[in-house]
Amino acid sequence: MVSPLNVASPGLRFRVSPESIEALERLRDSYIGLRAREALMEVDQAVLVVVQSTLQQMKNSHLL
Repeated sequence: MVSPLNVASPGLRFRVSPESIEALERLRDSYIGLRAREALMEVDQAVLVVVQSTLQQMKNSHLL
């Protein structure tokens, strides 16, 4: 089991395929489209936040 401190550390690097990033971006865009039509339920908003956070973490890891 991985310590939560190790998972949250900014130096933790991980590999993600370009296809995975594209899939997350498409998922994010779909949820943003739903939000624009005011069709997002609370659980959908939570998924959107997680997807956006994951994409931001991926972007930050590539800058290090």
